Amino acid sequence: MRIAAGEVHLNLRATHLSEVSAALLHYHFIAGKKLIYRVSYSGTAQSDFRVLFEDKNQAADKSQTEPLGLAQSFKTTMQGELLVTVVNVKDQTVVLAYNLRNAVVKLIANGQEDGTDAEIIKRDLSRNIFAVLDLRGKVLSVRFDSATGKLSQGFARALIGATQFVFPSEELDKQNQWETQEEDPNGQYVARYERVNHRSVNANGPVRGSITFQKTITRYLPTTTKQSPTEFNVETTIRPAGSLMAKFDQHNGRLIALNGTASQTIEVAGKTVAHTQSSLGLNYAGEEVLGSVKLAALRAANSQLERLVAATPLSASISKEESEASIERTELATDNLEKLLADLAKVESASGDQNETPIYLKFKALIYLHPESSATLGQMLATADAKSLTMRVLTGALGAVGNPEAQAALVSAIKARPTDWPALSMLIPALNDASTPTRLAEETIHELASQSPNPDIASTAQLSLGAMAHNLAETSPERATNIVASLVKQIDLSSSADTTRQLLLALGNAGSAQAYSTIARFMTDSSPALRAAAASALRWIDSDQAAAQLIKVLTSDPESAVRLEAAIALGFRQINANSFAAQKQALAIDKDEKVRLALLSNLWKGRAVFPEARKIIEKAATSDASADVRQAATELLVNVRTH
Repeated sequence: MRIAAGEVHLNLRATHLSEVSAALLHYHFIAGKKLIYRVSYSGTAQSDFRVLFEDKNQAADKSQTEPLGLAQSFKTTMQGELLVTVVNVKDQTVVLAYNLRNAVVKLIANGQEDGTDAEIIKRDLSRNIFAVLDLRGKVLSVRFDSATGKLSQGFARALIGATQFVFPSEELDKQNQWETQEEDPNGQYVARYERVNHRSVNANGPVRGSITFQKTITRYLPTTTKQSPTEFNVETTIRPAGSLMAKFDQHNGRLIALNGTASQTIEVAGKTVAHTQSSLGLNYAGEEVLGSVKLAALRAANSQLERLVAATPLSASISKEESEASIERTELATDNLEKLLADLAKVESASGDQNETPIYLKFKALIYLHPESSATLGQMLATADAKSLTMRVLTGALGAVGNPEAQAALVSAIKARPTDWPALSMLIPALNDASTPTRLAEETIHELASQSPNPDIASTAQLSLGAMAHNLAETSPERATNIVASLVKQIDLSSSADTTRQLLLALGNAGSAQAYSTIARFMTDSSPALRAAAASALRWIDSDQAAAQLIKVLTSDPESAVRLEAAIALGFRQINANSFAAQKQALAIDKDEKVRLALLSNLWKGRAVFPEARKIIEKAATSDASADVRQAATELLVNVRTH
């Protein structure tokens, strides 16, 4: 994207820069002026949060299934005219109105074209979107008409954020670069602007008074997120790449071009979960001046919107719920319950292995958008063969959505077959997948846990109760507390090591600090199985005491199985200096290769905070006594080079 500088250009450089530095670079904001830009924008996003749950497959709760629906992909393209009108200039801010004209929008979600939402975006973005900027060009907030859909708002934020070009707060004084803090839907970031040492040109030759700059996002400011509403905070890291080339007309005080690509790789807890990429082509096409009547009408519309709608920052991205609804509408399209049941019967009766994913996604969308359909599906599960495709698809879809109607359907199926272990081995875990368990669901699982004569059913229900307590910790803390108290009481009354171990695993699913003292009692028990269960049960308890206990077990317990559970549990926690040092030492001296493999993964996840981790992994790749450890370390290093 850079234009090579020739010798003639170099001879002009000193004169050109002296002309630039003679005046402060700034926008000429004039109320009523409308700038017209030809714009083309495309954005792609792929996310796969399943990697966050890989370690959970090693955890004590073997009844848990991998969360579904965690991989998504989107592609949006848009072409048209972007109109930017100056509405008001006062104090140190300016109000601009953005809208699109003659737009062509295309949206693809999870590989399927979504013409309905694309038309909605096109319609919504033809309305005025009001933004408040400071005089340097930084977008402070945006305000949308109440009729503008959330999906359209997210697209508009991305587009407006991409078009930001922000000058420094002070005069350049012959400096060639500066930094600003801005934001887009991904969050707050630091951008570096560098003056490119040539004058801008177009088809007619040099553009008089224009200057070319390169804009690069150097870093996003750190944020924290949660793997679920009740799990511990984990750091989210966004790694930017790419740049934009901007041409600014110094004489007229306006941006005349902004072109380039940008990408972001998003990591949660050291694991890559998403990648986004966008390309922008913005080129000045002309301007208009509004008459006094039209300007007054635009100002009145802005004033009315200020009274009715709150301004939001560019980083206020579309919510998970709104995004999910859009995805499910695209997935379901025009299908209904009758159509999907017929399709399910065809797939069920077909010979040979069948790809279950398409029909599963359809039912998931149906349950999400039409929860009333869940009752019929629950009736089917009451009699379905436990090994059938119907059982797998409907159980998975109801559990993935987890709304009250879906939970009620699963409960009805459970009550219809309370002793059918093959069926309940699927139905119970599906029920505790719900992020907000209903009282009916809790009571049903509690009854199985306390009264089922089948030990497999009872133990699975106990694990499920712990998971429910975890999910209820924020939304219904009293219910969560009662579940944990019940499990603790049962441990106190238990006379069986097997029962105690099972209850410790259930407490581990709860992740409640309330259970710490009970779990800690078993960290020094004579039974390795109980010590291992206790170590696993500390994985989600957010306290310095729990972390210290795990480090002590990792570095001193004589049983490798116990040390392994401690290592796995540490992998669920945010790594700090003490934990890093202990795991580094253990990797070097522990004789068990399974323990070292777990530590290898933990240390690698902490490399952003502790760069030394890379050298440790490089050493393990060449020097570890185990071929499996060497291979795992090598794969970590190779994978990061190819992403």
